[in-house]
Amino acid sequence: MIMTTGILFLWSCSSKKEQTPKGIEHIIVIGVDGMSPNGIQKASTPTLDTMIQNGSATMHARPVLPSSSSPNWASMVMGADTEQHGVTSNGWEKFDHQLPPVVVTENGTFPTIFTLFKDQQPEAHVGAIYDWDGFGRLFEKEDVDFDIDGDHEDKTTKAAVDYIKKNTPTLTFVHLDHVDHAGHAQGHGTPDYYKSVEKADALIAKILDATKEAGIFEKTMFIVSADHGGLGFGHGGESLAEMEIPFILYGAGIKKGYKIEETVYQYDNAPTVAYAMGLQTPQAWIGRPVKGAFTGNEAPKLIYGRKEQITTPKILPDAGYFEPAGGVFKADSVAVVMLNPNNVGQIRYTIGNKVPTLENSQVYQDTFYLKQTNIIKAGIFQNDQLVSTVAEGSFRIVSKTKQDPVKFWVYQVNGIKKLPDFADFNPILEGFVTDFSHKQALSEAMPQEQVAVAFESYLEVQEAGKYTFFTNSDDGSKLYVNGIEIVDNDGDHGVMERSGAFELSKGRHLVRIEFFNGGGGYHLDVKYSGPDTPKQIIPANQLYREK
Repeated sequence: MIMTTGILFLWSCSSKKEQTPKGIEHIIVIGVDGMSPNGIQKASTPTLDTMIQNGSATMHARPVLPSSSSPNWASMVMGADTEQHGVTSNGWEKFDHQLPPVVVTENGTFPTIFTLFKDQQPEAHVGAIYDWDGFGRLFEKEDVDFDIDGDHEDKTTKAAVDYIKKNTPTLTFVHLDHVDHAGHAQGHGTPDYYKSVEKADALIAKILDATKEAGIFEKTMFIVSADHGGLGFGHGGESLAEMEIPFILYGAGIKKGYKIEETVYQYDNAPTVAYAMGLQTPQAWIGRPVKGAFTGNEAPKLIYGRKEQITTPKILPDAGYFEPAGGVFKADSVAVVMLNPNNVGQIRYTIGNKVPTLENSQVYQDTFYLKQTNIIKAGIFQNDQLVSTVAEGSFRIVSKTKQDPVKFWVYQVNGIKKLPDFADFNPILEGFVTDFSHKQALSEAMPQEQVAVAFESYLEVQEAGKYTFFTNSDDGSKLYVNGIEIVDNDGDHGVMERSGAFELSKGRHLVRIEFFNGGGGYHLDVKYSGPDTPKQIIPANQLYREK
């Protein structure tokens, strides 16, 4: 009875049906996994360039958090965010998840754009062709007429081309996965990554050509977008590189040369398709159609505009992606260098954990030296105002003679999706490192995928009180203090930070970190904060082998 009531009211509060744009009889949505705006801008992409110049586009669309694949492909086809549809991570499965969807169809799943066609235009021919089999679990197969889990990008594209020419479908959804593979394997922003974007451009050209051969090009609206961007070898975090995606509209019913200034979110994709085809959207959807891109519609009047980005200053030495600059230094002192990547403004910085202001900061003029563990925060100032986000450096200085304080064990665990019971495995490597980091434990000579690592060390607490611990990891991690689990950040996910708090007495306490990487990019850093201790990477000079 509860299920029936939910279905009856699924459509009851939808907005009033709007005037359908004219001239659109077919829609093709092409989603390129991991294709960032930077990829389009830096690679040679004649097809996408033509679509942008003769269509409507923005390079500032936002995916949903976390910037992982499953949550974003779900949001793209479901017109909603994770808190509505419940696909919160790559570990989601239809019958194995934590957060239930707010509304469900007869099959117990959140309604997708495919559901809308089945319920409101059952005569429409709808197909889904995808290169990542994980996409196929996000919708009900009975909602589409054609469902193909492709074999790599070339065969996936060929399947889409053949399908379009044979069936001239109303809606075709095409997913290409190879760009994401390049990001994980060679790194985002690398020559190989840009080559993968160029190949995506060539494959998109084949799909456009298929509509011409099928005689439907002039009546087809195209959408090209992505699930997320990327940083380094991964994604899943909150950086702008991960959290901006392209959104390109082209073809029938679309303005030419229109720069989309209105905000566009991942969950606006499906409502835009629904708007173009005159479909009523469920009340549970939160996405809005990008109406300003359609011919005959006025651009929306924007009260607030997008902030022009001033690039954050760079602190050297760079520690890599996802963690502050600096690192661990066995030295008497360490040099700090800062760079302003902008043509305007000046760098001001603080030593400590305070965000720089005009009153508490000093102007960076030249290299300076730290003689003890400390935090540096720096920003770009213009007209006496902070105009950039704040860069952070964490410099952990330890005695040249101090023993590496953190014991580690590396385990090979095939098929790993979550942290294992370490007692069931024998380590393939063990030793000591300077802090709770993957960098020394997982050397280039070691396996870096399908591995789990455990770390243990004694943390010296100078002042009793409540301490908060943070693990920031890709994939999962957990943190224990004196054998008690404090942080649970387990699971197959991108870079994600979670925390937990614990009362500690003065003295040394055993801290254990467990971490794994299933595949692709990986990362681990461990922070803490407490009485008179600002949030920072746990410094190596406070860690010891023995109690």
